[in-house]
Amino acid sequence: MESVTSNMPLPRLTKVNYENWSIQMKALLGSQDGWEVVQEGFVELTTTAGYITAQNKALKEKRSKDKATLYMLFRVFDKSSFEKIASVTTSKEAWDILVKVYK
Repeated sequence: MESVTSNMPLPRLTKVNYENWSIQMKALLGSQDGWEVVQEGFVELTTTAGYITAQNKALKEKRSKDKATLYMLFRVFDKSSFEKIASVTTSKEAWDILVKVYK
């Protein structure tokens, strides 16, 4: 995901552009297979005992998508706004906070 967006400017979120920003980000995240993880959320498991190889691979892929999406969300803020989501660990948590703060 990051290789496609690393050189692409991301839409910046401000106090007055949430609606337009969220439409653009949903499209961008959707194009990078990240919107699904924002909607569904990602829960880090405490153990994968008993998981077969395919399940471990799927978990790793979902974790990677979530972290890449979270990183993209971190990149759209200035320092003062970033502090609102700096402590979250999933992209869903970040998005939910953004909806509360800016919508």
